[in-house]
Formats: sequence, C-alpha cells, structure tokens
Amino acid sequence: MCDRCATTQTPSLTLGSRGRLKLWLVPRDYHCAIIGTCFSHEDMAWMIRRLGLKLSTDARDYDIHRYFVENAASPGPVAKLMHKRLDEKYAGEIRRFARESTEAGWQSLWDAAREGGTVAPAFWALVSREDVPHTVKMRAYADVHMLSHLMGGENRKHLREKQELTRRLGDLTDRLARAERAETDRLTERDARIKALEAEVAALRRAAPAPARPALPTASARPSTRAMREMETLRRRVSAERARARAAETESDRLRRLLDGLSRPAAETGAIRDGAEGETDTGSTVPSDLAGQAILYVGGRPQVLARMRPTIEARNGRLLHHDGGCEQAARCLEGLVERADVVLCPIDCISHDACLRVKGLCRRMDKPFIPLRSAGASSFARALSALKPAGTATA
Repeated sequence: MCDRCATTQTPSLTLGSRGRLKLWLVPRDYHCAIIGTCFSHEDMAWMIRRLGLKLSTDARDYDIHRYFVENAASPGPVAKLMHKRLDEKYAGEIRRFARESTEAGWQSLWDAAREGGTVAPAFWALVSREDVPHTVKMRAYADVHMLSHLMGGENRKHLREKQELTRRLGDLTDRLARAERAETDRLTERDARIKALEAEVAALRRAAPAPARPALPTASARPSTRAMREMETLRRRVSAERARARAAETESDRLRRLLDGLSRPAAETGAIRDGAEGETDTGSTVPSDLAGQAILYVGGRPQVLARMRPTIEARNGRLLHHDGGCEQAARCLEGLVERADVVLCPIDCISHDACLRVKGLCRRMDKPFIPLRSAGASSFARALSALKPAGTATA
C-alpha cells in the first residue's frame, strides 16, 4: 500500500500528563474505532504528507486505515504524530473530561456529546484517560460501533435517493431542452408570420386611397372598405399569434421551475407532504367554465400548481404564477397582475412584504384580490368556486 515508517523503539509504559494515556498505551481494541471516528479524510491526507508516505496506485481507503491502525500500537513516528494531532484537535474536550473525577460525571459528559453530535472529540478524551472505568469506555465503544452501522445504512439510502434524483433531473433536463427548441421554432415561425402580415397591412394601407372629405359610400369606395376589413382581420391574426407566443413562454417557465424544484434539498419533501394532506378531489369544486379568465397565484407550493393547472385549463381558464420574489424578480409581478383577471395569495406560504405588494398592485389596478388561509389545493379550489361567470370575484 505505502512505504511504512520503520521503527526500532519499544512501547513506553509511562503515562501522559494528568493521568492520560498515549495512543500506543490505549488498548488495541480501541485503535480501529479511534482512527475511524476521530480522524477525517483531511487529517489522513495531512499525516500522509507529513510522514512522506508514497501511496501505491491501487491503495484504497481501507488500506490507509489499516496502515495507521497497525502503527498505532507502537511508539514510532506514525503513532506519535497521530497522538499529537488528536491532542491538538480535541484539546477543549480533553480539558472538559479532565475536570470530572466520577463515573457518573464521565458518563453524563459522554451522553451529552452523543446527543449533541460531538462523538469524535468525546471518544478520544474518554478512552485516553487512565482513570475512566472500563465499563464507561466499553459503553462508549459500543455506541460508536452502532453509529458506524447506522451511518452506513443512511449513506446507502442517500446514495439511492441521489441516483434517483439524478435520473429524474436528467429526464427533466431533456424535456426542458426539447421544450426550448420547440419554443424557439414557434417563435421563429411567429416572427416570420408577423413580418408577412405587417407587410400585407402596409401594402393594403398604400393601396387604400385616403378620402379628401367625408362622402356617402359609393361604388368607388367599396374597395377601400374591403381593404379596411382585411386589415382588421390581419390585426386579429397578429394578436392571436402574440397570445400563442406568451402561452409558450409561460409553459417554458413552468418547466424551468419544475427542474429547479428537483435540485432543492430532500428536506422539502416534508413540506410537500403537508400540503398534500387532507386534499381529495378538488376539481369537483372548480366552476365548469372559467370563461377564459387569467388567474394569478402568488406564492404557494409548485406541487399544488402542478395539480390544479390541468383542472383550470380543462375548464377554459389560464393559470399564471409568481413565487413572490424568492427566485423570480419582483419587477415581473406588476406585469402579471396587469394580465390577470383575479389574484389569489396564500398567506401562509408567502412573505408579509410580498403579500402587501400584491395587495397594493391589485388596489391600484382595480383587480380582485383573494387571500387564502393556506397553500393547499382545497383552499385554492374553494377560492375558484367563488368566481362569478362574468370574470369577477368576491374577496
């Protein structure tokens, strides 16, 4: 594995300061746990550099661990360097244990360190004291042994979750790339159609003679009237193309938000589960026809929007969303409020400042503002059920 440090010294039988044991005087049964628990990867790399060890190309972490365990039992350069590193790294905890002199006191310190997550410094401070009873040391050793098993199981679980998230992230990345390509193609086609229609409008304007004074419709004025009707038709077609472009941009934003949601820590799954509890068939409470209304939902949870969007679109409605300024720029909020027919805002899943900003925009633009008690799908559906057919809402 590596060039081991040769030594001809014999283990010393003297104790350290204040009744503490040197590393090579600690029973061999504890060496594996000490090196595996109290040394990090950075500590191992630092000691390898200080000792001038040359690792072979096939050296594994286990081989490095075994090398240091084997050399911990003899007072050579390796054991002395390890002991010095441990004492310098955990000096504070060593002093804490030195102030105790009873079995109950040491056991209490160990239990507090285990609960607080400071196992490594407490374990070294405990096993390196000569006056600590063997029963206390064995209990600490058993706790460290079981923690290693638990951590191994958690690491395997996290590895599986990471692999699944990586796979899902790849799928969503491919979907987003395809959606962006399709959107680019649609925008290119839209721009080409708009240019062609604008050219037709310009040509019709040039062809239509401007009357010098108002006159009654005559046979000569009929071509001008037809040209105006054609111009109006072309304007409507241009407006329809722009509306389709905005819808494509909205879908692209939704896919990006969904992709960003998968990159967040797994701790958000608890909030997702809480938002989904108690919700059944919320689509039954949504009006059967939303009459083309644009509904702006500010804040809330992306999972609720993903569930409600198909229901709203199936009922002739459009769903707009803004996260309240967490990731999306707050300056986009004014444009969304202007496009919306009604604004919904869950007060338990948005900041107080963002909620007041939305309320002020709705008051200024005379738009209905409906605050929701919670960010669940049931509250969302109940708010939609209060919408009037004419497109207004009661808040």
